Amino acid sequence: MTAAAAAVAAIEPVGVGFALHPDAEYLGLCRGIIEDDAEFFEIAPESLWLPAADGTLAPSPWADMIADLCSRSGKPVVGHGLGLSPGHGGDDEPRLARWLEAIARDHHRLGFRWYTEHLGWITAAGREAVLPLPLPPTAEAARTTAARLARLQPIIPVVGFENQVSYFSFGDPRQEAGFWNAICAAGDLWLLLDLHNAFTQCQNMAVPLDDYLADLDLSRVIEIHLSGGSESEAAWLPSGRVLRIDSHDGPVPEPVWEAFAAIRPRCPQLKGVVVERLNGTLEPDDVPPLAAEVRRAKQIFWKG
Repeated sequence: MTAAAAAVAAIEPVGVGFALHPDAEYLGLCRGIIEDDAEFFEIAPESLWLPAADGTLAPSPWADMIADLCSRSGKPVVGHGLGLSPGHGGDDEPRLARWLEAIARDHHRLGFRWYTEHLGWITAAGREAVLPLPLPPTAEAARTTAARLARLQPIIPVVGFENQVSYFSFGDPRQEAGFWNAICAAGDLWLLLDLHNAFTQCQNMAVPLDDYLADLDLSRVIEIHLSGGSESEAAWLPSGRVLRIDSHDGPVPEPVWEAFAAIRPRCPQLKGVVVERLNGTLEPDDVPPLAAEVRRAKQIFWKG
């Protein structure tokens, strides 16, 4: 057994969690879910950082509040980053060093059980995209991504990545699961399987979800995300085509629930599930159905 596999085997399942966004309205509306329903918390560390004058990434005022909430709850915490740019080739060492230093500081304070990062690349030639952009499913891209994510392993032994939504595909989208397997194998890494991301890819690429995930090594799935989305405006594209958007602003679609129930028993290393909802998309009437989704996910998770 590898060191990473041993580290994962030592982690007890934490159940169904909820993301803590640094937003007072969101935290207030979701207080009941946070206190009563969520079994662990997921945090995006960079949402708690501010750039300092010396170029470092300093804790924001939210850092103390979120850390205090986690400490008082006694619930486990996992990290889920957006901006490490794991598909980047590596000419941004000063930025990467600052990023790793800030993650290490947050891990020391919050004690992440594991850490995942969005697959893709953000930085190139000194410029940054807003969201991770897709990678070609090549052996070189798998090695590059694995090497970049390996920089996290001395900080947090259990490291993984989340499959993304790209709205286009380099070749046959059925290749993507094999690409994720290759990254895991190249770096002894783990997968955060976002089922709504997969559902969205399949809706937009006209591929059955079962076919899309057929080659996936489910023994590498450590976490699952469940979320909802919306449809794009027809006026966005000259063709008038409507796309599924991974906007985290609505209920989890029934096909995603069905996929979760079917795949849950086949993921032997699954440690946790997060029901996602983006801050700024909630009204008071949305909270009871969201809480019901967390409870539904718990029933499926613990049933195994």
